Amino acid sequence: VYYINKEGFLPAFKNAFFNIFIYKNCKKAFKASGLVPINAQVVLNRLNI
Repeated sequence: VYYINKEGFLPAFKNAFFNIFIYKNCKKAFKASGLVPINAQVVLNRLNI
């Protein structure tokens, strides 16, 4: 896809967002950044996935 119109952006973004922000990726992001939340489950629960 080389071009996306305004009407197609939000559905495409939603699909990409929910395919990227999964539990495994979130855990790896915290580990890679060196951030350690006190209670990781609180952070993960806020994602509503």
